[in-house]
Amino acid sequence: MRGLAEKNYKGYPDPSHVVSVEEASRLVEDKKVVFVDTRNYWKYAKGHVPGAVNLELYAFHWFDTSKEGLEIFAREMARLFGAYGIDEKKQVVFYQNDSGYDAARGVWLLEFLGNRRGRMLDGGLRAWKRRGLRLSKTDPDVARVRFESKPNLRVVCGLEELAGSIGRAGLRIVDARAPGEYDGTFKRALKAGHVPGAVNIEWKRAMRRDGTLKNARQLAALYGGLPIQEKVVTYCQSGFRAAHSWLVLRLLGYEKARNYLGSWYEWGNAAKTSVEK
Repeated sequence: MRGLAEKNYKGYPDPSHVVSVEEASRLVEDKKVVFVDTRNYWKYAKGHVPGAVNLELYAFHWFDTSKEGLEIFAREMARLFGAYGIDEKKQVVFYQNDSGYDAARGVWLLEFLGNRRGRMLDGGLRAWKRRGLRLSKTDPDVARVRFESKPNLRVVCGLEELAGSIGRAGLRIVDARAPGEYDGTFKRALKAGHVPGAVNIEWKRAMRRDGTLKNARQLAALYGGLPIQEKVVTYCQSGFRAAHSWLVLRLLGYEKARNYLGSWYEWGNAAKTSVEK
């Protein structure tokens, strides 16, 4: 994979899920790479990375993490990506205005479908503009392809699996929401609070003020209390902020990190789940 995995980028043990603006600018003309703008169309139309397709990923939530539910989700998302010319072999750079969770969700989603060639543009379009790089207002022509997905269940967690693992050794749970959601002050489901045993590390603490990701040393200070050899499950309200935390953990070398796709919307509305405040 030419250039996308930049050795020693920001000191990350595994930088394969992120790409710098400098390297991304050299990939714009590469036919093997697809840039995906995850913002809404009206922002995209005002200026985007040349050749980028527009796919507003925040419109595609999913809350059924049963075996059948995950199979349906994978099938529909593969069709969606295929409609934008993305298959199981394509290299993809996801971006938004900053290093936010919509772009991270794209990286996680692609890996869940079996394509490990997804990257997030560090700093997003704002970093691109700060470098004075060219923008386009033209929608590219896209040829539909067939995405032969092979869901990677090692990057996703479902309700039954999480509920059955609480309290067992070898599991850590990270709540990526805001403190008020975590402690139950803000109720966004039938139940308020958090998954028992979860620690609260809000996703956006991984970002610098300029919208780029913090370096490895800074992120290690944030997540360093989590044993790297154990399974770490991230969750939020709907699996988007949790995807960002999943990506950051992967950068730090947490190979057993998983995103709880249904997150609090599923857990907090389920009849038999327990919660803490």
